[in-house]
Amino acid sequence: MKAIAKLKKGYQHFKANYFESHRADFENFVKEGQSPRTLLISCSDSRVDPTLILGTEPGEVFAVRNVGNLVPPHENDPNHYHGVSSALEYAVKVLKVENIMIMGHAQCGAIQAAIDTEHNPDKLGTEFVHHWVDIAHEAFKNPCCCAESIKSGNRIPREIEQASIVNSLNNLMTFNFVADRVESKELKIYGLHFDLKTGELSAYDRKTGEFGPL
Repeated sequence: MKAIAKLKKGYQHFKANYFESHRADFENFVKEGQSPRTLLISCSDSRVDPTLILGTEPGEVFAVRNVGNLVPPHENDPNHYHGVSSALEYAVKVLKVENIMIMGHAQCGAIQAAIDTEHNPDKLGTEFVHHWVDIAHEAFKNPCCCAESIKSGNRIPREIEQASIVNSLNNLMTFNFVADRVESKELKIYGLHFDLKTGELSAYDRKTGEFGPL
């Protein structure tokens, strides 16, 4: 109950302070709707708050958070639910965002789960997680970042975290509505990695194939 009480107190502070001082902005959101310029796909990890890290305000980003900040490849399968894909489609087709950012982070439990289940899918004893992190396993099969260490079979979590971000960037391009807008230069995509220990945010450079200073 202490956790819920803290959340209630936080809401009360928000309502009395932030909301009241930004009331005009919220009234405008109601009248005009939303027009974010960026789709941000980040991890559900409680330690990594993208709005805090990037200093964004309400209305600036269309946000998707999932286990491991993963983007699945396009699937033409109407018989299953596609949460990330539908958010991606809405952001690009309806909101017409100009940027897509995938932000991963250090000490990611989802990536560790991908490493742990590479050869033993049942190791976690989960119903859904081990299947979801299959998306990250593609980085082991087709190294697209930190290739030498991945090819050697030395699964260094930080390098897999970064390689998985690149894999998800590549998966974005399997959606025609993304690829077409990237080709026409109406849309840009970025890969970011946040280091919990140092606070550093690095970016993927397609020219070098590595992550470096933002």
